[in-house]
Formats: sequence, C-alpha cells, structure tokens
Amino acid sequence: MTAPYGLTAQDLLRGILRGPHRVQVTGTPGTGLELFLNAPAQTAVARSVGLPLSRLTGLLPTLAAAHKRLVDDKVLRAAWYTPCEAWVSSCPACGRAQLPEQPVLVYPGTAGQVCRRHRRWLLADASKPASIALETLPEILAAHRHHLALMRTHPRAEQVVALAAAAVWSWQVQGWKSETVWQDRLRRLAAVTGCQPAAVEPHALLTYPETITLARLLSDPRWQQRLREPAVRGAGAAGLLLQELGRRVGRPWLADWLSAQARVYRRQAALTDPLQQWLLAAADGADGDGLWTVHQAASRPTEYSDRASFLTDHRPLTVLDEARAASLTGGWEPAGALTPA
Repeated sequence: MTAPYGLTAQDLLRGILRGPHRVQVTGTPGTGLELFLNAPAQTAVARSVGLPLSRLTGLLPTLAAAHKRLVDDKVLRAAWYTPCEAWVSSCPACGRAQLPEQPVLVYPGTAGQVCRRHRRWLLADASKPASIALETLPEILAAHRHHLALMRTHPRAEQVVALAAAAVWSWQVQGWKSETVWQDRLRRLAAVTGCQPAAVEPHALLTYPETITLARLLSDPRWQQRLREPAVRGAGAAGLLLQELGRRVGRPWLADWLSAQARVYRRQAALTDPLQQWLLAAADGADGDGLWTVHQAASRPTEYSDRASFLTDHRPLTVLDEARAASLTGGWEPAGALTPA
C-alpha cells in the first residue's frame, strides 16, 4: 500500500489511524517485522481500504491475529512485533508487488519453502530477497514433491518430518557428515550460494532428501506394523528399519555403520537418538503424538545449534525443536564467502 505513494509503512499507518480518537503505535517495521492491530485499529484499516473487515481478514488471515502483548480496548493500538510463525522471504521472481531490496515476507507453511515454478529454496532474510537456486540440486526438488504428497496424505506430516530431520541430524553430527553423497551435495550447494562449505554444512537443505525418505518410511503404517513385533521382542527392529532405510537412500552400508555407533555410544544413544525413541514408542503401540516425540535430552552440539537460527528466538532448543524450525526457515541465514583482508 505504501509503494505507490512513496511513504513509509509507519507514515501510512499513522495516517490511517489518525482522527479524533486516541492512537498508539508501538515499535517500527525495522524492529518488529509484522504489524498487529487491536479490534478498533482493524476496523479503521478496513474502512480506509473500503472493504468489510470480514472480507479483509479473509484475504489477510493474520490481520485478525491477536497478540498477547497488545491491549484490546477503545484506544486504536498498533504494534510491530516479531512474527508468531516461521516466515521466509517470498520468491523474488513471483512477487509483482516486491520492491528491490525490500522482500515480501510470507508464512510458507510446512512444505512451502520451495518455489517449484522457479526452482528456488526460500530463506528467512528480512533485509533482501533471499533464496537458493536448485537447478543443480534435482534431488531436492524430487524430495519436495514427496514432501508435498506426505502433507496431503498424513494428518501429522509436520511432526513426522520434524522427527525424521532430528534423526538424520543426529547421524550427521555423529560422523555421517563425511559421507560422500553429502560431501558432493555440500560442494554443489556452496558453489550455488558462493559461501564457504562450513557456512552451508548446518543447512537443512543438505540432508533434506534423506529426511523426507526417512519421514515417508516412518509414516508408512505397513512398516510400523512390520516393526512392532520385533520391537516388542527387543531385538531386530532397529536393524530391519535401518536396512530398509539404507536401501531407500542408496547407502547399503548405513545399517552396519549406525548399529556400530549405537554399540559404542549405547548409553548416550538411549537418550539422544530420536530413531531409538521412535522404535520404543512403536513397541509400546503408541499412536498419535506418542510416535512423533523425542526425549528432551536430545540436543544438537553447540557448533551446529549456534549457526541454525529460527526467527529471532535464541532460546536453547532440543534437536526436535531445531528440526522443526529449520525445515521451515532453511536453518541458515545467507552469508558472504570469506575473502582475504
């Protein structure tokens, strides 16, 4: 709305809310990113654009979103706060209303971080349009097709993918990060972004195909039933699952490698391996949320956690929290390659 008039968002907002009534605007677009309005302010905005409030909130559902810090009284109140949901900058090639160096921020949904039309992975950057070209990463596009199919068919797809990402990350930090397929993908991703491999390594994109493959396997009711009997007996379920996963991701050695890791770090794995936690839940016949939660002790090492940002929230996150965050935001803010001084 501000672009045709050459105004800032703050100036237009104050103009819309101006009148004989009291007005209070808290914060600025630079500090809060998203605008929240109380009920009287929402009515004023609807009046200014000539649409009924019900129609306007139908077009912009988050306009009616309440914020716990915003008082709903007779005073027109507007406030810029941190978004309540995961966001990304929209695809620059799609945005007709987008201005140079001023991205449109959107809520992508669980599987909306890929623009399939322009083959780009969208990132969370509030200062400029940010995305990663996927032409040299066809396995990412294929995984995204499977991700969308899982979203359509499984009622808890978001939790399934977050758990799968947590499991794959736990393998990555144990040493699978040196595996050749990931190294090849890491080189291609670094080349596309122009960044150092170390900056790209914690990116959710690196392990996205394996994550979706594992999510599809864990969500398959036939495999859940097939694993339940050996899981109850306490033997064979993990090996059976890992052998099938190794076959699906093209790593026949995966089952032996992960089994060896579990034997060496048996006590640690019992608490921090999300897949073992899933097998225990399956053995108990858990359903619903019971299958898609992990022990709170599961956490990523610091060298990964401090490079995977989720909005502006820097609270300590469990491995499942970070998996859910990175699957939406990309898990990595773009940074320029290091250059000599």
